[in-house]
Amino acid sequence: MLAHLARASIEGAVLAAVVWLACRGLPRLPASVRALLWWSVAAKFIVALASPSAIVLPVLPRAAAHAPAREAAATPAPPLPKAQAGAAARPAPLPARGSGAPEIPWTAVVVCAWALGLGLSLLRTLRGWRRTRAVVARSRPGGPALQAVLGELAGRLALRRTVEVRVSTEVETPLVVDGRRPVILVPGERFAALHPAEQRMALCHELAHLKRGDVWLGCVPAAAERCFFFHPLARLAAREYAFWREAACDEAVLATLGASPQSYGRMLLALGVSRQTATFSAAGAAWSFGNLKRRLTMLDRTSPLSLRGRLLAAGAVALALLAIAPIRAVARSATAAPPAVAQTARATPAPAVVARTAPRGGGDASATPAARPSAGPGAEHAAPAAAEAAEPRVQELHFVLFREDGNATMSGRSADAERARRHRRGGEPMLWFRYGGQEYVVRDRGVLAQVEEAWEPVGRVGEEQGRIGAQQGAIGEEQARIGARQAEVGAQQATIGAQQGVIGARLGVLASREAAGVSASERREIERERTELGAEMRRLGEEMAVLGRRMRDVSAPMSDRGDEMAALGREMGVLGDRMRAAVARANAETVALVRRAIESGAAAAVR
Repeated sequence: MLAHLARASIEGAVLAAVVWLACRGLPRLPASVRALLWWSVAAKFIVALASPSAIVLPVLPRAAAHAPAREAAATPAPPLPKAQAGAAARPAPLPARGSGAPEIPWTAVVVCAWALGLGLSLLRTLRGWRRTRAVVARSRPGGPALQAVLGELAGRLALRRTVEVRVSTEVETPLVVDGRRPVILVPGERFAALHPAEQRMALCHELAHLKRGDVWLGCVPAAAERCFFFHPLARLAAREYAFWREAACDEAVLATLGASPQSYGRMLLALGVSRQTATFSAAGAAWSFGNLKRRLTMLDRTSPLSLRGRLLAAGAVALALLAIAPIRAVARSATAAPPAVAQTARATPAPAVVARTAPRGGGDASATPAARPSAGPGAEHAAPAAAEAAEPRVQELHFVLFREDGNATMSGRSADAERARRHRRGGEPMLWFRYGGQEYVVRDRGVLAQVEEAWEPVGRVGEEQGRIGAQQGAIGEEQARIGARQAEVGAQQATIGAQQGVIGARLGVLASREAAGVSASERREIERERTELGAEMRRLGEEMAVLGRRMRDVSAPMSDRGDEMAALGREMGVLGDRMRAAVARANAETVALVRRAIESGAAAAVR
């Protein structure tokens, strides 16, 4: 399940990025097309999660062939894998003997956490749906006059299904509820205060939702938002779809009733801002000041598309809908290497690996040939070329070094620590290693001292890295505190910006009313309201200037901390190079030491 969740998260995020770029690159796309594009992003999340397997299409270029065996055989030294080298970079305490602490099943923990979050989200959705049904049950019929207006508008939209309009004091905006037996709820006082033409536009907006099937289509983004409650792009897709479907219905009202953008904008301002509605409903009012500002701005962009624009819109929709399918592109199958090449690779002789080590307490300092597994009876009489051709690949070295101070250095898997501890006697220093498919134990103090000496530079570099890491952590915490203050100031700026946007929209409405021709008394009223709005706009501008200065004061230390973090990062990079070099030297010396211990008998085979 976790693999499906991760794959769906990645595929949905990729399509969200593509749709976002398409919407930015094609600014004249109609609102209905944008709504469908963002709906396809939400559908991609759901389809990718629900599909047990993807449709594999081998369309990518063939993967590059592996390097010939000749190059692998020519490797002059047997370094440990990077993962093991990293594990051996610094001493690590081993688990206590007989602790029996089981490993935490992180996959099951993550899946259970996701299931818990999904269950809570679905529970909230169910409660919201029940609340909405209760509101519908407590509402009263809208009356024959309102029902007649609704029937006339349904005829204009070619909507054949029967829709009932009801009045409720528990809703803040007109909304359509339930796609099976649709009901349009209108707020009592707020709806009655609208002009009759504005009431027609509000009802036409809700009927446009039914015409488009938004109540049912909205279930897909809602499901994606709940299944991927942890994914910011899934929430973005649901939010953008909700906005663009409202903008698409705004366009439908202007086209159906022939209303002007100014009159429709006044209706939106009169409805104001309301809370976001439940899953099985679609509301006409905006749910935030920013959302209201965007919808008012979109009213000026309702112009017919050219032929090229229609073709681009159709292509974008077709590609988005195609992307919903669970398709995965893979590389084409690579053909097998020619037999002659493979034979040449096998026949290439590998040079003998030579390890050198300084004498310690006496002993030969000359080159020692690398130990090879026994070739069986009579192998000493075989030709040198045949012996070299039959030499296996260099074996990996896994080891655990116990020290007298209680610390340990290891390179390998966590299970190796337990295997090594079984052979330890009390708190004695000991080296356990697995090499060439065989396990060995070394208790010779001279060999142990040489291994410790080989890894001592690695420990020193690791201590320096730890010191710099602690400094980076302290700077990171300070940056987090500064970032929190920046976010607080930014939130205040966003609130003031939204208020300025609303005032700007109201000033635009006043200008359109004045341009349409009004009486002298109405002009005086418009001038008075414009003066009040101008004073409010200046006050908000002064607050925005103060917040701008605060943001600059808060941001100055962030730049200094960034310079310090960059300097520490460069220093950490230098230490990383030193660590890789030190680990490579320690690996080479350790391999040479264990080979000498095997040959001299200091290493006792235990399995």
